Amino acid sequence: MLFTLKDVMDIEVMNLAELLTACDTIDHRPVESISVIEMPVENFVRKNEFVLTTAIGCNHDKKVFKKFVQDVIESEAAAMAIATGRHVLEIPEEIISFAEEHQFPLIEIPWEVRFADVTHEVLSKLNHWKRSTLERSEELQKNLLNLFLRGSSLSEAAEAIREEIDVPVLITDKNGTIKGQSQNAKELAARSLSYFQQEIRSELWNSFHSEREESEDTWFKQLDESIVRLTIKSANKTHGYLILKLSPGASLEVFYASGEEYVLEHALTAAALWFQRENAIQETELRLRDDFVWSLAKGEIDSWDTVLSRAKSLDYNVNCPYVCILGAPENVETVYKKILNTQSSYDQWLQTIIRSLEEQFAKAAKSIHRETMITYHQDRFIIFLEVPLEQVNSTVKDFLDRVDHRIQDVLPDLVLSWGIGENHAGIKTFQESFNDARVALEIGTRQKGPGQRSTYANTGIYRALLSLSSNPDMQELTLSAIGSLIDYDQQRGLDLANTLIAYIRNQGNVSQTSRALSLHRQSLLYRLRKIESLTGRSLEDPEDLFLLDLSMKLWMNGMMINKNTAEELIPADR
Repeated sequence: MLFTLKDVMDIEVMNLAELLTACDTIDHRPVESISVIEMPVENFVRKNEFVLTTAIGCNHDKKVFKKFVQDVIESEAAAMAIATGRHVLEIPEEIISFAEEHQFPLIEIPWEVRFADVTHEVLSKLNHWKRSTLERSEELQKNLLNLFLRGSSLSEAAEAIREEIDVPVLITDKNGTIKGQSQNAKELAARSLSYFQQEIRSELWNSFHSEREESEDTWFKQLDESIVRLTIKSANKTHGYLILKLSPGASLEVFYASGEEYVLEHALTAAALWFQRENAIQETELRLRDDFVWSLAKGEIDSWDTVLSRAKSLDYNVNCPYVCILGAPENVETVYKKILNTQSSYDQWLQTIIRSLEEQFAKAAKSIHRETMITYHQDRFIIFLEVPLEQVNSTVKDFLDRVDHRIQDVLPDLVLSWGIGENHAGIKTFQESFNDARVALEIGTRQKGPGQRSTYANTGIYRALLSLSSNPDMQELTLSAIGSLIDYDQQRGLDLANTLIAYIRNQGNVSQTSRALSLHRQSLLYRLRKIESLTGRSLEDPEDLFLLDLSMKLWMNGMMINKNTAEELIPADR
């Protein structure tokens, strides 16, 4: 119930008072406090305050009197009661007309009515109203807690809130999915959906760029003249929204002034319990899913019957062909530092990004009607994508194209490198495909740089080089062929190694090589002669050139990874 100016006028001590203006507004004009004030007003009058005054400072000056009334009106006071009989014998018609023009209640109080009595009675009524509102809030919260403990749905919670505040109620998650609704909320649901659809792109952007949290002074948002959306949150985390449809003709100000703000605050606190329980269940399920996918990748499987049982409990189908795709985010910390509007720590933000990206991967697969099993482990995304065996490469390409498109829209600065284990796509080949994808990712990133897609089949020559580079005889041969050249580069910085690589890549064409290196022809010839003298090999001799080319390739692989890494990338059964 709203405590209004009418309630003030009905107090016995106000029986002798006369309402002069805006008589038809008092039923819905809220009163939240009372004060006694004289000129100047400045910032001493609060919104919805009942102002008592003797107007002593006006000194029978109508202009001063009018300015006094105008300042009180502009402060959004509920009403102004002027004591007449001593300092003001009679309120001027000009002042009364001015107040009526602004639909502002002006009240005349006889001098013998003491302000102390008025203040005491109004404060008593206000305190009683606040106690009553608090009791309503606590009773609703108690009701909702009982519903929660009984395992009731959010629709039952919404109905309990509707019964208390007498307007339709909708409860959604933060993406706009309806989790519960009261009676008579169908129209509200349809209208709310349209607002969420309008916001979906910015919401998605925010999910990547910052945790989408409402500050304390924006815990509610008015969607239009009759729909209000309030944030359900706990521990500074947004869970969802409670959406209301106000009664026809009711304003948000009047709705809150009636005490519903306090009632709704308690309702939001209780509603958060449903979301916290659901989040706890989801987090547990996500951990189980992560553990299952990682166990498939590592081959930590007791028996196929165990796999089938765990897969069924997690709603996975493992009896169809899958290919493993590894995705490595290359510049996550750099992206985080670029974001100015996130208040989260790096670790919190990273967890949000990981889950958001996993959602995008799943949606991309769903858009091509394929199942996925996804986890994030050791700074990489592990994706098992369902594929038709006759269309492995085209399906993977289509999937990654859609993933790139989705991420480009919301996080364009993020660089992802991909390794694809297509060589072992199939049924029950999870570990083999994972190993292939790991090799493809590691070698592809080293050879092509970050942000590229690499398949296991396309890394054949590099895997061969890795195997050779770990052989002691080949290491000795490489050192004898180009060791002096590498040492000279390190000491003098002349970059002869890259000069040799460019010369071989351009098939010994001096003009093309000089252009590729942006070198003068004579400078290039000097470098080539230096290479021949350091290596003791002739660049005109095909056999010498082959040895130098092979040695450079082995050295390039060897300088980036050691023998242990090579053995890890190339398993013994390869």
